Amino acid sequence: MLEPLRQSLALRLALQYALVFAFFATALGGALYWTLAEALENREQAAVQARATELAGLYARGGAALLRARLDRDSAAPSTRAFFVRVLRPNNELILVSVPPDWIETQLERIPFPGFTVTRPTYAVRVPQSALRDYAIATRELPDGNTLQVGLLVESQAVLFAPLRRAFTAVADTTRRILATGDLAARVPGPEGTGELAALVRQLNTLLERNAAHVTVLRETLDNLAHDLRTPLTRLRGTAELAIQDGGDPAETRAALAGCVEETDRLLHLLERLLDVSAAEAGALKLNREIVDLRAITTRAVDLYREVAEEKRIAVALDQPAAVECSVDAVRLGQVVNNLLDNALKYTPAGGGVVLALRREAGHAVLTVTDNGPGIAPAEREAVFRRLYRSDASRSQRGLGLGLSMVKAIVEAHGGTVAAGDAPSGGACLTVRLPG
Repeated sequence: MLEPLRQSLALRLALQYALVFAFFATALGGALYWTLAEALENREQAAVQARATELAGLYARGGAALLRARLDRDSAAPSTRAFFVRVLRPNNELILVSVPPDWIETQLERIPFPGFTVTRPTYAVRVPQSALRDYAIATRELPDGNTLQVGLLVESQAVLFAPLRRAFTAVADTTRRILATGDLAARVPGPEGTGELAALVRQLNTLLERNAAHVTVLRETLDNLAHDLRTPLTRLRGTAELAIQDGGDPAETRAALAGCVEETDRLLHLLERLLDVSAAEAGALKLNREIVDLRAITTRAVDLYREVAEEKRIAVALDQPAAVECSVDAVRLGQVVNNLLDNALKYTPAGGGVVLALRREAGHAVLTVTDNGPGIAPAEREAVFRRLYRSDASRSQRGLGLGLSMVKAIVEAHGGTVAAGDAPSGGACLTVRLPG
């Protein structure tokens, strides 16, 4: 029953992530399109104005001859952008003109003769103009009363926005692939470098990676939840079936029902812990802060677990030479210390030791819990703080896989951090840093 639910929930979440991604990508693309169009138009207009000023200066120094020589030299250089340039008298009589090749239209004129037709090309200057304003023009009045006009063909829409169109096509293809196959590893192919499009593609891929990570965590959480619920549910069903057997012994029936109540309490405890962790991660966990000496919390936790430690012959030591006061929720932080100590006692072998140390470092209250158990593998030091995560080595231990995730949620709700590392003795060292 749990497996179809897990798959259905994971698929729905993946589809929702993909739809949200597609919506925001489209909105961002539209805004980027119009912003880029406006920026390009301004750039081309500035280029035309600068060119007109330069050519007007040449005309003022050497007249039409110097201007013609400059235009001929520029037209012979393939790397130079071609401008439309003409000089007109006040009566609109043409003095000089230079037309870029892409402003010239070639048409075939058919001349009929008896028995055959002659075709000859005719050439016309086409001033590009459309609703998209695909050309820029600048005018200068010359010292002799003539008028200089300089025009520049703004690249056609198809060529100008080809890189952008390719990027959006890649985004759409990737979105369709995710929706069709559920392949969360799909990424948007894009250009390399530091350009705007390359940066946009990297940002989109970062979003996809984070979404994929969230979905992966959800799947792992559901897998672990299904694993942890399967045994108590099976046990619950078995004891319930025993209780309803005809002719059963009343004492055995009561024991079976008591077992059902115990398993039900365990499941309710699991769900309550999950809700607490979710509330803390969502920022909805209410904290009743007060100035507290953290030594009182650690001492209380050691007293609470004294019998457990003595049963396993584990020495628990406190290293807290000075008061460490901090604004915290004493009850919630007590949960943090209890979970850390419980975790350390769980994995420390008989005859081992656990040390709780409190220090103030660089304006932070620092709590460390170290043991000399097997430690935490480097590859799992981030994963152990995820909800319901249990490594293969911890499957044989009691627990719900929620202790360290609760620790992380409460500590971060206080504005602090928690990290796992190696203890000097070779075991695990979990460090909590709280501000203030």
